[in-house]
Amino acid sequence: MKIYGFYVRKDSKKHRVKEISIDVNKALMTASVTVMMLNGMSYTAYAGSITSSVQPIIDVLKDLAEPIAYGFMIKGFMKIMAGDEHEGMKTIKYSVGGYVGIQWIPAIFRLIKGITF
Repeated sequence: MKIYGFYVRKDSKKHRVKEISIDVNKALMTASVTVMMLNGMSYTAYAGSITSSVQPIIDVLKDLAEPIAYGFMIKGFMKIMAGDEHEGMKTIKYSVGGYVGIQWIPAIFRLIKGITF
């Protein structure tokens, strides 16, 4: 898939037109951007893999899952101590399930991406 755009810059007496072409490769989830100027000069910037660019966000979410699950487990035990055993066990169960789920999401997506049709 290609996306094209134009950028016009008006100086005092000159008009400079830049064509911007973005190539998106769905199979590899990569994007490259080419900027061509009117005078024939061309600059290319490679954006890299979209998956690798959001990897730090995935790592932060995985790291945040443990203290959040820990907090909800404490809340569940406090509910049990307060006499609401059913609600406490439900909170503990969902906190453990959520933590395990967040840790497994990247592995599930690697498995899905590995399937060839």
